Amino acid sequence: MKKETLIIIISAFLLSGCNCKVTDVGNDIFPEYDGITVPYNIAPLNFRTSFRKSSVIIQGQSGRYEFKGRHGLVRFPLKEWHRILDSEKGNTLTVTVMPRGKGYGESDNRQLVWTISSDPIDRYLSYRLIEPAYEVWSGIQIEQRDMESFGTVLLGDNRNADNSCMNCHTSNRNGTSFMHLRGAKGGTVVNRNGKLAKLNTKTEQTGGGVYGDISADGRYAVFTTADITFAIHSQVDLRMEVYDKRSDLVVVDFDNLTVSDNASVSGPDYQETFPCFSADGRKIFFCRAEHHAQPDSIDEMHYDIAVVQFDPESGRIGDRVITLVPAGDKLSFSHLKASPDGRWLMVTAAEYGTFPVWHKESELWLIDLKDGRTDVLPQVNAYGADTYHSWSSNSRWVVFASKRDDLVYGRPYIAYIGPDGTAGKPFLLPQKDPDKYLTILKSFNLPELYPVSERYNARDVAAFYNKVESEQIKYVP
Repeated sequence: MKKETLIIIISAFLLSGCNCKVTDVGNDIFPEYDGITVPYNIAPLNFRTSFRKSSVIIQGQSGRYEFKGRHGLVRFPLKEWHRILDSEKGNTLTVTVMPRGKGYGESDNRQLVWTISSDPIDRYLSYRLIEPAYEVWSGIQIEQRDMESFGTVLLGDNRNADNSCMNCHTSNRNGTSFMHLRGAKGGTVVNRNGKLAKLNTKTEQTGGGVYGDISADGRYAVFTTADITFAIHSQVDLRMEVYDKRSDLVVVDFDNLTVSDNASVSGPDYQETFPCFSADGRKIFFCRAEHHAQPDSIDEMHYDIAVVQFDPESGRIGDRVITLVPAGDKLSFSHLKASPDGRWLMVTAAEYGTFPVWHKESELWLIDLKDGRTDVLPQVNAYGADTYHSWSSNSRWVVFASKRDDLVYGRPYIAYIGPDGTAGKPFLLPQKDPDKYLTILKSFNLPELYPVSERYNARDVAAFYNKVESEQIKYVP
C-alpha cells in the first residue's frame, strides 16, 4: 500500500563529531524539511547537515535572512525565527544551505522550500514516551511540549506509580482531560480546569474504561471497556498483536459521576473499540467487528467504521448502529478522530486487527463526512506504521506517530490539512537538538494537540496515585 522510499538514518554515533562528509541522509539534511507547509507559530526547524560549517540563506517576500551552521547543526534563534515567520505568513520561503570550507562549490548547495501557513497550530502537544518493544510498562512518561518553543513539562511518570502502565492521556477538551493509571492504587485521573480527581470507572454492570474520547464541552467521555490481551508472532518480520477478547462501549458523565451503556453497543456478538465523539457531540463514531476471541483468528478480525446517535441532554447512547464504512475481508479500521469543524473523520487503516502500531502497512485515511468520499492520503503516508493521529482545534493540522524513519521508533509528524481536505507533506516535530531523535530510545505515541496548557504535573499525578482513594462512579441503566 505504501510507495514512498524509506528514509535511511545514519546513527547518532556516526553523525556526532564527524569532520568529514557523511553518506546522504535525506539529501544531506535531517530531518528532511523540504517541500513542507508549516504553521507560522511553530518552533524553529533546526536540522543537521553533513556540512560541518554552513551558511543558511532564507529568502522570503519580506526580506533575506542569513544564519550560520556549526558542527553540522543549524539552529535558529527563537525570537528571530518567530519574527521571520510572523512577517512571512502566507508566503513561500526558499532556504539555501551552503557549505563553508575548501573543496565545496555551488553544486554542493542544498535548497529547501517552506510554505508558511497563516493557520496556527495548537500551542501544546502531549505524547507518551514508551519502549518500542515488549517492555510496555518500562519507564513510561507522559510529556507536554510547547509547540512554539522547546519547553516541556512532565505530566506523568510511572516510576512514581509502582511502574504501572500509564496510558491514554487525552487532549484538553474545554478544560477536561484524562489519563488511566493501572496497578493496585490506580484509576482514571481526570483533570477539570486544573482540579484532579481519581475515578474507578468499573461497576458491577460495566467494565473499566480503556480507549476513549471527551466531548467538546468536556462533560462526557466515551470509553471502550475491553478485555485486552496479546500474542507474539512466530514470523520473524512481525512482532506482536494486541487484541480484545471482548469489548463494549460506555459513556461516563463527569458532572454526575455516572456511567451508562446500551445494548446496541454491548453484548457478545460484536466487539466495539476506539470511539470518538462527533464535533457537535450528537454522534459517537467507533470501530466494530464480529466477536473473535482466539489468537489464531486475529487475521480474521476486520473492524468496520460504525456510528450511533448520542443525546448530550440525557447522556444516553442511541438504539441503532449504522455501519458507515465496511472493512470487508482485507481491511481493518482503528484510531477514529473527528475534526473539530465537523467535516472530517481521520482513521487508521491496516490489513487486520485493532493494534496497527506494529503493522508496517498501516496508514491514515481521511473520510469526508459531508459526502462520504475517502482519501487514502498518499502524500501523507509512508512505508512504516502511521498511527495515533490527533487534530488541532482549528482542524488545519494533524499530528501522528510514524515509524517511517527506522520501522521501530514512533516519532511525531505534522501535516497540514486544507479546508478542502488537501493534505501537505508531513514534517517531523522540530527539536532544539535535531539529534534527539537519533539518541532517545523511546517511541513517541498517542500525540494529542490542545490550545491550553495542562495545570498539573507528574508530582500531582503521583500524589493521586499513592495517596488518594478512587471515587466510585455509579451505573445508570
